Amino acid sequence: MNAEEVLAMNGSDRARDGANGSPEQTITSQVIARVRNIDHRRDDVVTSALHCILDTLGVAIGGVHEPVTRHVRGEALDEGGAPRATLWGTGERVSRPQAALVNGTAAHALDFDDVSALMEGHPSAPLLPALLAVADGAGTSGEELIAAFVAGFETEAMVGRLMSPSHYARGFHATATVGTFGAAAAGAHVLGLDQRAWAHAFGIAGSRAAGLKSMFGTMSKPLQVGMAAENGLRAATLAARGVTAHPDVLGTAQGFRDTQSDAGGTAPAWDWTGLAITDVLFKYHAACYLTHSAIEGGLSMRDAGVTPERIESVEVLVPAGHLRVCDIAEPSTPLEGKFSLRFTTAMALVTGDLSEQAFTPASLADPRVVALRDRVRVSARTDSDSRSSIVRVTCTDGTERVAEVDVNRPTPASQLDRRWEALVAKFHSLVDPVMSADAADRIVSEVAGLATAESVEPLLRALAVNAEDVPGR
Repeated sequence: MNAEEVLAMNGSDRARDGANGSPEQTITSQVIARVRNIDHRRDDVVTSALHCILDTLGVAIGGVHEPVTRHVRGEALDEGGAPRATLWGTGERVSRPQAALVNGTAAHALDFDDVSALMEGHPSAPLLPALLAVADGAGTSGEELIAAFVAGFETEAMVGRLMSPSHYARGFHATATVGTFGAAAAGAHVLGLDQRAWAHAFGIAGSRAAGLKSMFGTMSKPLQVGMAAENGLRAATLAARGVTAHPDVLGTAQGFRDTQSDAGGTAPAWDWTGLAITDVLFKYHAACYLTHSAIEGGLSMRDAGVTPERIESVEVLVPAGHLRVCDIAEPSTPLEGKFSLRFTTAMALVTGDLSEQAFTPASLADPRVVALRDRVRVSARTDSDSRSSIVRVTCTDGTERVAEVDVNRPTPASQLDRRWEALVAKFHSLVDPVMSADAADRIVSEVAGLATAESVEPLLRALAVNAEDVPGR
């Protein structure tokens, strides 16, 4: 389906039924009206979108060789289908839903992707794969892509805020559940759906959204993010074809909010006037973001000259919710290591290296790291409103060092250029081994010029390489 076909469908008569009433004055319609009319041309908004896009492409291409990505890609290739969208980092062509699934899984396979506090998850991993799959071959411009990306990102923030905090606390994986709505919104934006069709797309997305925190530390965590991308894409394209759903999935009784959170009443649960995308957070350590404050605390100790031989014990105090996410005491796989406050804090103090290449079976078994990991005690902070983590090191001579760090502060405008430089460096560290430095440079250049690009096709071509060059095929 191309953009012209979708616009023709939007202009045609659709079947009407009891669930197809006016979407005006509902929680869902308020979300849709807001995200459809965002000023996506603001410099800070464009800059943040480009940063998110580059980072997501980098972590996805870096995750091409992860076992879960290879398994999902192999499944898609065995299934076959109309070759309409690109698998990043391999150049293989599959169907649009398959591309969203595979690229979405890859984008979260390393758990190295961006973060939104309002969403309580990783916004771009389910969003960008669905968006680029819809845009592939549709004549989408760079500006249109950015507009759709921002709409999807803000949808995730608003729906996430609507469900917070009980949705995540209950055990739902917001990146997968809320992310489905973001993927649907981005697709709906590119396809030019009217407000009624948007509401149906959201209804379809809500009926398909799923994801559990009990999957953390397993292959199913990134898989359910890939499924969110696929489900969001299908929600948009099915709504474009005329499939209907309840027009207020977010606010109705037995709808998404009513069944998957404790939020009561009918009033929207958002109260900010800015845009969430300008507050996006990026990972510079290849582990769960909830470990990052403690990691930074450990790194500061190491930089100050505290060596592992001098450490008697380590106490890490974190917000209570962290213990339900990243408190694997003795990780047995590198993936589990990314969800272990004890292991990552020990790594920070012993080696100072928490890059993707550092999470290996060898590092899990490193006697120095294991010995210190076993001397790390993790517990919850008693002041429930604090977001920071405290690392308290007791040395063998009886002295004590304390560091308190909060990595949840957005990047100020004056530092955005420096952030781009850091993200480009991160991108090359992940993409060069997969596609070569020259190929990585081309992608960086295409992303940097998206705001004025007449088409996203050059970017899509830059994301493709000869599949025979990919190890493990």
